[in-house]
This record gives sequence, C-alpha cells and structure tokens, in this order.
Amino acid sequence: MTESERTKEADTPGEIPGRSGLQADRRTKNKFIMRGAWLRSKEMEEIIMTLSMKEKKILYAFACPSHHNTVTRLKWLTALTVDPEAKRRMLGLARKMETEVDESWYEAFYHHLRMEMDEYRRLKRSLRVLKSYTDYEEDLYDEAV
Repeated sequence: MTESERTKEADTPGEIPGRSGLQADRRTKNKFIMRGAWLRSKEMEEIIMTLSMKEKKILYAFACPSHHNTVTRLKWLTALTVDPEAKRRMLGLARKMETEVDESWYEAFYHHLRMEMDEYRRLKRSLRVLKSYTDYEEDLYDEAV
C-alpha cells in the first residue's frame, strides 16, 4: 500500500463514529482494562493475565519500566531464592511476565501497577490510622459492665 492510498484511507469513515479510518484503528488497536485482570485485545486476540497481591507486591518492589530488565531481574531473584516454595512462585512470575506481557504495552502496565499499589498502600495506611484513633471496643465494654 502506497502512502497516497494510506492518506485516502485515513479520510474514509472508520468503525468509530466521528473518527477517520486510521484514527479508529489507532484507538482500537491496543486496549487494556485493568480491573483485577489485565486484558489486551489485538485483532480479536485476547490475553488475560491475573496477578495475586503477592505477585503485585513483588513487581512493585523489583520491576522497572524496561520489560527485558524486569524479566532478567526476576530470573536472578529466582536463582538467589533458597526456599523451594518461594523459588517456584518467583519462577512462575518470571515466566508469566516473559510470556504473557508484550513489550509494546509493558510500560503502561508497569505505570498502572505502580499507581494501583501506591493507592493500596495509601489506603492501608489510612485504615491503620483510623483504627488507632477508634476506641469503639473499649467504650462498648465499659457500657456493658
């Protein structure tokens, strides 16, 4: 396809109303929905990857914006781990990151994970402060006696 054919194609209406064909392709090409499971759609192909809270905490501590460096670091951590159960989990996470996460959208995945875990830690800290200032159990006990 020549450059002039591409520009003509860009002027034709796309699947999304109000968008040209090329813009519609760009908009629907890679989508993530990040609610409990990570989802990437590309030309009717869907890859779903779920992460446990332990895996998210490991990635929060050891991941970086580079996909290759993150996978390499996880493999080195697997080699350094002594506990067989922890070694199995680390190797599983390294394989999951290598096979199920595409390099083209890894950086967005990484930044979303950082935001999610920062919010998790903020809420956990708020809950801890709230519990420390709440004396509801002692008040109920005093009234009952």
